[in-house]
Amino acid sequence: MNGYTLEIITPLKSYKFSDVVHTLCPGESGYFGILKNHTNSIINLKEGVISVKTAKEKIDFSCSSGIVDINSDPADDIEDRVVVLLEDIQEVK
Repeated sequence: MNGYTLEIITPLKSYKFSDVVHTLCPGESGYFGILKNHTNSIINLKEGVISVKTAKEKIDFSCSSGIVDINSDPADDIEDRVVVLLEDIQEVK
């Protein structure tokens, strides 16, 4: 696998993507991107659009505020994993 695993979790539904190449998220200070081997971080999200790009597709979601937990460190053997916790999310068609 060349990318990382992304999980988007709300109280009512969840999405899981493997082999994610890039995720764009609405942070409190503006949009930020997540790539493989990103610095471990916990970042607050504001309402906006999350864009997920995998090796095969690009999907956009309208989201509420929440947090993103990035566990991605090239120094360990743990698989890169990003978890987004939100109150609500809707896929943008």
